Amino acid sequence: MKLRQFQSFLSKEKIDAAILFHPDTHITYFSRMVPSHAIMVITPRTADLYLSKLDLPPHVTGIRNKNLSKEWEKEIKNSSYKTIGINKGSLSVQQLEKLQQIFPKAAWKDVGETITYLRTIKTAKEIEYTEKACTITSEAFAALVKELPKRTLKTEQDVALFLEKYMKNAGAQLAFPTIVGSDVNSSIPHHVTSNSLLKKGFLQLDFGARWKNYCADMSRVIYLGKASPSELSSYAQLLSVQEQCINDVRENKLYKELDHLARKMLGKDAKYFIHGLGHGVGIDIHETPVYTNATVQQGHVFTIEPGVYFPNKFGLRIEDTLVFNGKVTVLTTASKRLVEIQ
Repeated sequence: MKLRQFQSFLSKEKIDAAILFHPDTHITYFSRMVPSHAIMVITPRTADLYLSKLDLPPHVTGIRNKNLSKEWEKEIKNSSYKTIGINKGSLSVQQLEKLQQIFPKAAWKDVGETITYLRTIKTAKEIEYTEKACTITSEAFAALVKELPKRTLKTEQDVALFLEKYMKNAGAQLAFPTIVGSDVNSSIPHHVTSNSLLKKGFLQLDFGARWKNYCADMSRVIYLGKASPSELSSYAQLLSVQEQCINDVRENKLYKELDHLARKMLGKDAKYFIHGLGHGVGIDIHETPVYTNATVQQGHVFTIEPGVYFPNKFGLRIEDTLVFNGKVTVLTTASKRLVEIQ
């Protein structure tokens, strides 16, 4: 998306070329495609995408498509490359050793953080794609709420497949494997969706569509049966925490301050909140900004997802994908009212 800005950085830092290897998602960021295998060589003036013949070459201004042959080492070799940029966060040891063989006298510089920063501040087009992914995700949830009373869905896997089919029929891909946890399984944040029969109690859902490579991330809870007063109270408390954290988003506010707010509001239940409050979202389902010392900035797309997980009982998580552009906007618009399905 910001190829020219990155090339300006290379020129300023006197880096002759940056070389990226699949499966580095920085390649997807620049090329707007997910290759089956690829190498990308970016210089201050050119950008070459070496692509397998099995893939359809993209048409992106400023990028030249080239065939990734068995002799790719010879094709990317260039005696004028004295300083080469790499992404240490993605490059394998084998790939680095290969580059060192091709360029034995080169100096190496990590450019991964620079590209990551470019990716953190989303463009209007990236936000548009994310919003579309979020819309499809929200519509899939609404369709599920209408389907569950028909009792056509018997297992966690049935629910997951229903959501996934809906999203794919809408033209999207999956942002990540759908998580469906029924009853006690909901107490495991990363429960692996199984063929367990749906049971009375909380049904925890974590899923998202991917539209033109950009992800949505949303968690919702449904109650199968009639919830007890204490269960309703637990859900109401968590929803209040999530909504207050959303309302507290301000430019330059530390993300970790939002995390601290959530834990303070949870009170004695804070010990059951066992993960961070959120994460950045983009081409990767988890990317910057991270909830440490980062501050809210224009163009950030991120989640707010407080959760409580009571061991061997049940778990609750309410998650939205949001964008900040002077004010915070919730992109996942599905209802958060607790639906009870008798």
